[in-house]
Amino acid sequence: MAFQDLTIKRKVMAVIMVTSVAVLLFTAAAFMVYDLVTYRQTMVRHLSTDASIIADNSTAALAFKNESDAQQVLAALHADPHVVAAALYDGQGNLYVRYPTNQSQTAFPAAPGQDGQRFEGTSLNIFAPVIKSGARLGTLYLQSDLRAFYTRMRLYSGIALLVLLGSLMVAFIISSALQKRISAPILALTNTAKLISERRDYSVRAAKMGGDEVGLLTEAFNHMLTRIQEQTEAVSQSGHQLRLALEASGTGTWDWNLKTNKIAWDEYNHILHGIKPGTFNGDYEHSIEQVHTDDRPMLAQAIAQTLQNQTDFNAEFRVTWPDGSLHYLVSRGRAIFEGGQAVRMTGVTADITGRREAEELRSFLAAIVQSSDDAIIGKDLQSNVVSWNLGAERMFGYTAAEMLGQPVTHLLSPDRPEEESHILQEAIHGATHQFETVRIRKGGQPIDVSLTVSPIRSARGEIIGISSIARDITERKRAEEQIQRMNLELEQRVQDRTAELTAANRDMEAFTYSVAHDLRAPLRHIDAFSRILHDDFAGGLPAEARRYLENIRNGSRNMSHLVDDLLNLARVGRQGLKHQPTSLGGLVKDVVGDLNRDTEGRQIEWRIQPLPTVECDSGLMKQVYANLLGNAVKYTRPRAHAVIEVGCRKVNGDTALFVSDNGVGFNMKYADKLFGVFQRLHRAEEFEGTGVGLATVDRIVRKHGGSIWAEAAENKGATFYFTVAGLEEPGQDQASDPES
Repeated sequence: MAFQDLTIKRKVMAVIMVTSVAVLLFTAAAFMVYDLVTYRQTMVRHLSTDASIIADNSTAALAFKNESDAQQVLAALHADPHVVAAALYDGQGNLYVRYPTNQSQTAFPAAPGQDGQRFEGTSLNIFAPVIKSGARLGTLYLQSDLRAFYTRMRLYSGIALLVLLGSLMVAFIISSALQKRISAPILALTNTAKLISERRDYSVRAAKMGGDEVGLLTEAFNHMLTRIQEQTEAVSQSGHQLRLALEASGTGTWDWNLKTNKIAWDEYNHILHGIKPGTFNGDYEHSIEQVHTDDRPMLAQAIAQTLQNQTDFNAEFRVTWPDGSLHYLVSRGRAIFEGGQAVRMTGVTADITGRREAEELRSFLAAIVQSSDDAIIGKDLQSNVVSWNLGAERMFGYTAAEMLGQPVTHLLSPDRPEEESHILQEAIHGATHQFETVRIRKGGQPIDVSLTVSPIRSARGEIIGISSIARDITERKRAEEQIQRMNLELEQRVQDRTAELTAANRDMEAFTYSVAHDLRAPLRHIDAFSRILHDDFAGGLPAEARRYLENIRNGSRNMSHLVDDLLNLARVGRQGLKHQPTSLGGLVKDVVGDLNRDTEGRQIEWRIQPLPTVECDSGLMKQVYANLLGNAVKYTRPRAHAVIEVGCRKVNGDTALFVSDNGVGFNMKYADKLFGVFQRLHRAEEFEGTGVGLATVDRIVRKHGGSIWAEAAENKGATFYFTVAGLEEPGQDQASDPES
C-alpha cells in the first residue's frame, strides 16, 4: 500500500519509526567502521613489534647459519595464537626455516616480498629485514589471521541488532502514545463525516478537541452540518411524498449535472438497471455502458436534440443487466438552461419490459398463426368462429369475412352431425383432443383433416373459447392407400421372384454338380493315360514332348482339383445344416494338425485365442477354418517368420471370428472379387489355387446366418472376419491352448 493511502495513525507512527531506525543504523555503522579502522591499526602495531623482536633474535642464527637456533626463535611464536605462519629467508632470498614445521613449504612465499605490512584476503602479512651491524642477513615473514576481528564484528553486529530491536520497541511504544494525541481529533472528525455520508443523518455532530487548527475545523464542520440539516428537513416532506409516488409507479429519478458530467440516481433507478443501490459511480460513461450497443446512437441523438432544440427528452432503449438479461426502459426528462446554456437535466425512468414483451409476443404469435399452412380457428363456446387465419382460407375456401361470427358447423360432414357437440364437451372439461375426421370445403368437396382441439382460458383460468388446428391430410390418406396397394403388389412380386430364384439356384446347383461329376471320368482317363505314357515311353520322347506331357498331367491335376472344389461348392448349396454345439477351439486345433504336412520345415507362430462354442454344422465350419487357415499358410510362404492368429473380437458392436496373417496381403480395391467363384488376386505361378475356396466359405457362412469380409494391405497381411448366428464372446472356461 502506498504511503499516501495509509491512515493518519500509521503515517505518524511510520515517520517516528523510520526516523529512529535511520538514526540507529547510522550510529551502529559509524561505530563499526571506527572499530574496524582502530582494530586494524592496533593489529599492525602489535604484529610489527613481534616482527622487530623476532628479527633481532634471529640475527645470530642467520649470521652463523645455525638452523636449530633459527627454528627455536620462530617456535616462540606459538605463544601468539593470532600468528598462523612465519618464515626466515637467508640473504639470497631462499626459505631457511618455517613455522609451523609441519606445514608444506608451498604454503609459504617462494621468495620474500617487499618490506612492510599489507592486508591480503583474511590475513595480515609482514616482511621485516634481519639486519646486523648495518648488513642485511635475511628477511622475516609473519602471517596473522583476522578471525578475532571477524568474531569481534559479529559480536558487535549482534549487539547492534539487539539494540536496534529494543530501540524499535521503545520507539513503537512512544509513537503509539504520541500519535493518538495528534490523530485522535482528525480520526474522530473523519469517522463523523463517514457516518453522515453512509447514513445521511445530518443531526450527527463531531466532538471538539482542543483549540488548535483541528478544533477550528471541527467547529466549522458542525456549523455546516446544522445548515444542511435545516435545508434537508425543509424538503424532506415533499421529497418523501414524491418518492412514494414514484416507487409506487415503478419509476426511478435521475439528475445529470452537465458541467461535471455526473449523474445522480435514486435507489429505484439502480434497480431498473439491475445493480445494487450505491454501486453506480455517477459517471455518464458508466450509465451508457449498460445501454445496448445498438441503442446508444439513438439515445445520444435524442439527448443532442433535447439540448439543441430545448425540448423535452423522451427515449426508449434497452439495457443489459449484469446477469445478461435484456430490459426495456423509457426515460423522460427536461433540461435546465442558464443564459442559454444547458447546465443540467433531470428526469425519470420506468421499466416497460413487460409491456414490450407482451406486444412482441402478440405480434409473434399472430405472425405464426397467419403464416401457418394449418387452419387455426378460434371459436366461442357456442361454436361461432372468432378468428380465421390464412391457412383456414386456403384449406376451406372461405375468407375471414365470410366465416367470422358464423357457426363452424358449416364445415361439418353431414354424416357426422354430433361431432361438434362432442368437441364442445371435451373442451369444456379442459381436455385437449386430437383425432382425424372429414371436413367440407366451400363448394361441397370433402377433405381429410387431422384436428387438434384445445380449450382457451382467461387470465383467471376460466374456459372462454376453443382453439382448433386442422391439417389437410387428404394427400397423405391417398398416399397411404396407394402405398398399401403397392406393398401388397410388391409382396406378391417378391414371393414370385423368390420362388423363381430358388428354382433357378436349385437348377444351377444341379447343373454344376452334374457337369463336375461327369468331368471326373474323362479327367481320370487323361491322368491315367498320361501317367502310363510318361512311365513307359518318357525315355524315348524328345525333351519338348516330355515338357508337353508334364503340362498335360499338371493341367489334369489342376482340373481335377477344380472339379472337386466345384462339387464341394455344389454340395454346400444343396446340403442341409446339422446344427450341434461345436467347440470352435477344438475344431481349429484339428485343422492346424491337418496342416502339419504343409507347414513342415517352416517357422510359423500360431496365436490361437480362446474361442466360443456355437450351434453350427461342425463339418461345414471345419471346412471354413480349413480354407481360411490353408490360405494363411499359403500366402505367408514368402515370410521367414510367419504369424497366424485365430480369435474372436468385437467389431462395430458385434462379435466376429477372425483369421489373421502377416502374409502378402492384397489391394483392398479388389476386395469385392474375393468371394466370387474363380476370382483370384494373385497369379497361379505365384500361388496355386482354383478360386473356389473363398466362395465356398462365403456360402457356408451365409447358410449359418452370418457374413464374411476382409481387411488387408499389400505386403502387410490380411484379416478375414466372419459371423454366425448366435455367436457370443468366449467365457473363461472356453480357452484354447495355442499350438505352434
